[in-house]
Amino acid sequence: MSYELSFSEEFFTGEPDGEIGGDDLCNLYPATLTPQCVMQALVSTEKYRPGQFRTMVHEVLGKSLEKGQAADETVFWDLLEKIKEYSTCDTLTPPIRVYASKDHYVTVYEDKEEECA
Repeated sequence: MSYELSFSEEFFTGEPDGEIGGDDLCNLYPATLTPQCVMQALVSTEKYRPGQFRTMVHEVLGKSLEKGQAADETVFWDLLEKIKEYSTCDTLTPPIRVYASKDHYVTVYEDKEEECA
C-alpha cells in the first residue's frame, strides 16, 4: 500500500521552515546509514550506494553522472522537488520509503534523539 506524503518541511530538510544556511550540503547532512530527513537520505545514498544514486539521477532527472563524479547541490534539490511532486511513501511510521518515481526511493529513519524535559 502507498500513501501520499503529508509530512512537515522538517521531514524533507530537517528544518521546520525548509530554509538551509549557505553551508555545503554534505556538511549540513552528514552521510549515515540511518538518515533522519529526506535530504540526508539523498546525500547518504550518493555516498553509500553511488550506482543506485547515479541511476536515480539519470532516470528521474534525465541527467548523467559519471562514475566517481560528485553531484552538485542542484541535483539534490531537484531530486527533493521530484520526491515532493511524486508524493508517495510506503508507510506513515519509520522507517519510511519515500519515492522519487515508481522505481526509485530513499529511506528515512526515526530520529533517535530524545528531548530533555
